[in-house]
Order: sequence, then structure tokens, then C-alpha cells
Amino acid sequence: MVSRSDPKLEIMQLILEEKYPEALKKLTDILKKEPNNKQLKMLLFDIYYNMGNVNRAIDVAIETSQALLDEGFYDTVIGYLKKVTYYVKHPGLYKVLFRALTKRGLDYEAFQALIDFCKYAIEKHKYLKEAENFLDIVIDLSPIPSLAEEAKRLKKALQAKGQ
Repeated sequence: MVSRSDPKLEIMQLILEEKYPEALKKLTDILKKEPNNKQLKMLLFDIYYNMGNVNRAIDVAIETSQALLDEGFYDTVIGYLKKVTYYVKHPGLYKVLFRALTKRGLDYEAFQALIDFCKYAIEKHKYLKEAENFLDIVIDLSPIPSLAEEAKRLKKALQAKGQ
């Protein structure tokens, strides 16, 4: 059992015990005192997601990762969003992930992330307009010819679905 003297450790313990409403209350109380604590804000995604409030979880993840990106914490954003996008596919998350990856010079991974999102969007028939925009970005800007060609094929598949 984790010591209850450290509120941050207590929140982690509550999450591990799946006591999400209690963890959320404690976390929001701490965030009132530490509103700029990005590590704590990253925990909000886990709590909201596990409570079934996926839209709020996405909003928190985008807001937190964008703030970290603006502060230059590219690797933190990349690691965080790779975890988040494992659970949730949303164009806003992929926009920030793409920016973080390109800031780190990871062009192949950046454009591949957009393509992966587009494959999901086409398969699930969700976010098709955003997928089309992402495919245009890959086609127009990717320095990797094979990714640009894959994006062209996906765009044809998207158009064939009658978007």
C-alpha cells in the first residue's frame, strides 16, 4: 500500500484501485493549487477515459499536449500522445502528435501517424473530412515518396466510399 501522506501518490493508488471519482476529486483539488502541473493534468486523461467520459478525456489530452508542445517538451508530447492514441483516435490528437514529431525531425513517423489515422477513419467511416485533409498534407508535403503514394491510394479509397 502506498503512503497516504503524498496526495499525488494517493491519486495514483486510487487510479490503480479503479476508484476514479475519488481520484478525480483529489486531483482537481490539487490542480486548484497547482494549475500548471502538466504531469497531474496528464492523469486526468486516464481518469476521464476510465470513467467513460471520452470527449472530456480527449479535450484534456489535447490541451495538455499542446501546452507541453508550446513549451518545447516534444519527447514528452510524443510519448504521451502515443499512449493516448492507442486508446482514442481523434484528429485533434494526431494534429498535435504530427507537430511534435516534425519538431523532433521524425518526418517518417509524423507522416505515418497521419496515414494510420486515415486508415482508421476510412475503416470506421469516421472523421472522413479530417482524413481527407490529412491525406492532402501527406501527398503535398511528405518527403518520403512511398508514404505520398500510400496517401494517394488511401485518398482514392476514401473517394470511392462516396465520402
